[in-house]
Amino acid sequence: MKTRFLSLLLLVALCGAFAPVARAQDAELKQRMAQRLVSVDDLRSRQIAGENNAGFLEVRGPANPQERQLVEDENRDRAAVYALIAKRSETTAETVGRARAKQLAAASAKGVLVQDAAGNWAPKR
Repeated sequence: MKTRFLSLLLLVALCGAFAPVARAQDAELKQRMAQRLVSVDDLRSRQIAGENNAGFLEVRGPANPQERQLVEDENRDRAAVYALIAKRSETTAETVGRARAKQLAAASAKGVLVQDAAGNWAPKR
């Protein structure tokens, strides 16, 4: 799952010509997400957060303020990635997020909470 998400981020960075400022922002975005990955995986494995059907993390269990902040930070950066991909693909960020949600659900480890298209939550089997 980590490899797929990082590959997606790399694809975003390589698509099209970016201004130097945009490249620096993309690099910062990728770095922040990479630094959070272990902590995000921990939240998912403990079922504190799950992957919703829109491509975002959602708090599903008792979370302390730091864990809630982690989810918010991850979602803010995911939204930025989805917006970048949508712009280059001439689609919407919502469409990108929903497609990414399917990838995340498929790549999630056993036991991670995932939300199906109908809105139902269940641990991945």
